[in-house]
Amino acid sequence: MTARSGRSLRIFFAAAICAAFAASPRAGLAGEEDDLQREIDNQRVSVADLERLDELKATGDEITQLRSWLDEAWSLRSKHEYDQVREVLERTRKQADLIRAKITASKLRAQAATRENALADVRAKIARNKKALADTMKKKKALETEKVSDKGSPQ
Repeated sequence: MTARSGRSLRIFFAAAICAAFAASPRAGLAGEEDDLQREIDNQRVSVADLERLDELKATGDEITQLRSWLDEAWSLRSKHEYDQVREVLERTRKQADLIRAKITASKLRAQAATRENALADVRAKIARNKKALADTMKKKKALETEKVSDKGSPQ
């Protein structure tokens, strides 16, 4: 074996050892912890967005529950209980979906109520106009009857 190939072989082994240390479970756990922390932070930001979307304040209790679950996830992450953190984060995703659905439903309910009120106003206006038309028709008939009786009577 030549000196050059021996040196190459040592460099290769050194690189392999460095890669083995980098891929060790400890490094994997640090990356997992960072990923979970990032996920928790992202969901906390989305809670603020959900509060902003909830203009009608229909989901106050659900948002409070979501915040407490995110705090729980943070606490579990600090204790390095990553499986439980993942479970809590899955629960928070489902809770956020529920909140979005409730916000949409409350907005649609408010929109329906507004349209029902507008419909009631239009129906009342139609009823007033029908009554006014009927009154006008009566007056017209009365005037025509009066004119006919005036023409028929000698003056």
